Formats: sequence, C-alpha cells, structure tokens
Amino acid sequence: MTVTVASSAAISRPAGLRIAFVAPARYPIREPYAGGLEAFCHTMVKALRFEGHHVDLFAAKGSDGHCAELELPGVNWGAHPEEASDTGYPPGEREREDRAFVRLRRLLVRRGYDVVHNNSLNPWIFPSEHSPDHLPMITTLHTPVIDDLQRVIARAGAEAGEFAAVSHATAGQWRTPRPIQVIPNGVNVAEWTPGPGGTAAVWFGRLVPEKGPHLAIDACRLLGVPLFLAGRKGDHAYFEAEIAPRLRGGNIRWLGELSHAALRSLVGACAVTVVTPRWEEPFGLVAFESMACGTPVAAFARGGLGELLAGAPARLAEPDDVMSLARAIHAAMHVRRDRVREWVVANHSLVQTARRYTQLYQEAIVT
Repeated sequence: MTVTVASSAAISRPAGLRIAFVAPARYPIREPYAGGLEAFCHTMVKALRFEGHHVDLFAAKGSDGHCAELELPGVNWGAHPEEASDTGYPPGEREREDRAFVRLRRLLVRRGYDVVHNNSLNPWIFPSEHSPDHLPMITTLHTPVIDDLQRVIARAGAEAGEFAAVSHATAGQWRTPRPIQVIPNGVNVAEWTPGPGGTAAVWFGRLVPEKGPHLAIDACRLLGVPLFLAGRKGDHAYFEAEIAPRLRGGNIRWLGELSHAALRSLVGACAVTVVTPRWEEPFGLVAFESMACGTPVAAFARGGLGELLAGAPARLAEPDDVMSLARAIHAAMHVRRDRVREWVVANHSLVQTARRYTQLYQEAIVT
C-alpha cells in the first residue's frame, strides 16, 4: 500500500527537530555530486537546516558539513581504479562498510535524536543482534528492490520504522511493514535558474549502462543536433565500449565531470536535455534540474521518471527506441521555456520536499 503525503501548503511548521541524516557510504556528499542520490542528500540537509532543524549528516569521509566523529568508509579500489563501479566492492570493502554501519547505529541510539532519516543502502542500519535497540527512523527508498535490504526490512517488522519512496513506481516494488509515503525529490529552484537556451542538446549524469547515454548520442546523431555529455565515468568498461567510439567525429563532446555551477550554466544554455534510463528509473533528478533552468526534457517513459513527467511540459519516448527518442528531442526543442520552469517550481521545489519530510518525521516520532 502506498499513500502520498499532504501538499506542502497543508503542513505545519514545528519547532526545530534534532535529525540524524544518514547518507549512502560509497561517495562523499559534496559537489560535484557522484549521482542524484548524493545531490539529494546534500541539498536536503541544507534545506532542513534552513527550515530551522538541527541536522547531523553522517556520510563518507570528505563530505561537506558532515559529522566527523563517525565517518562512513567509502569504497577503496586501491591499485585497480579501472575496475571501479557504482555497485560492486573489491575484497573486504563491503565488510568494512557493514562494520561502520553497526557502529553508526549504536551511536545514533546513544545520542537520542528525535528522528533518523536513513538514505543509505546498507542493511545494518536496521535492528540486528548487534544493535537491537529502537530508533525513530524513516527510510527513503531511492532504488528498485535490493534483495538483502528487503529481507532485513521484512525481518525487522514494525521496528524497521517509517518509509518514503521517491515515486509510486519505486514504492510499488518494495514490501514494507508500514505504508510507504510517496515524496518526490525536489530541486533548489533558487540555484537552478532560467538560462537563455541554445541550439545544442545536453545529457548529464553518471555514464553507466543503466543511464543509457549512448542512446542519447545515437538519437542526436539522427537529428544532426550537437550534444554535450557531462558526468563522470561510473563504469569504465561501458565507457570504453559504448561511449568512446561514439565520440569520434560529429558534434558529440564529453566534458567530463563539471562543477555544479558550470553544469547549471551548461544546462541553461542548451535547447533540450536528453534523459535515457535503461532501468526502472526511480526518479530522475536531472530532468527536474533541467526544467528548473527552463530547458525542456526529452526522456524515455520508464519507471518513476515516466510517472512524474506525465502531464508535464516534457516529451516522452518509448523506452530504448532511438527513433522515438529523436522525435521527442525534436518536439521538446519547441516547448516554451517559461512553461517548463513554471511547472517544476510549482510541483518539485526543494522547500516543498523538505516540508513534506518534516511532516513524516513528526509521524515517526509519535509512532
């Protein structure tokens, strides 16, 4: 069962809460962001602090404004960085992360926070024989089902706490002891501001197979539209097999990983953003960041992204269909930029998201 929380207009503004905000352990929470989940964590912590809450961020070493008393370890690929991925672990690293989460949970219990907001993907943040004590916790589900996490949630029962998900599509994949509140992510519309537009397309994010940037290249080539790619190599083998060969010749440029300011400037100066998930995309933050700049979106209608863009001033394509994507890109380039910006401000601002989570925190405290 899933339900959507009340609109932000109906949410009261309580006195500040003491919140422990737990980020995923793999990458530091800082700009330039490793991905949308890291961006969500950083911007949400800032928004919650702006709303008057005391927020301690627990994250990987090197994060911005985190609690240094207990740092999550990250993943050390040692002498083999070319083997790095966003999902795997070299020998011993997963065990090191698990031990850190056991220590973290014990610390959170001792400190007695009003609420713990868990955004990690590690099962040891939930009750176990190593840390069985109760925590007033809400967990945001940012991904499709992760089997070991699902098993731990089922075993913990009501002690697993409250749950939120970034879309109905994502919520529907999980089984939780309590109803899942659907709270879409928000964009800092004060930072992602309208740009002048341009003639080129842009694709930005992690260059990994499930994000499908090679299909964006193919569609733009069909149209003869220049394309900028911005983002880090999240999978070296995929980049060398699918991206590097497509960069030879034509108007396709990979700009690497940009600062957030440079990325915002780039997106605002483009005619369209292409979003090409090849998995059941839980949310797709890049689409909403682009729209905050007034830059229209052409995207595969897949997962939460297709759900949340239905009815938006965006253009959707059949998943994995390059011809359909090319048509969507062409159509999106003619959408009025002011309508695009107005829609995302009205529906997906960061302030709205922070206030919806505040309501859920209150529910977790009294449960």
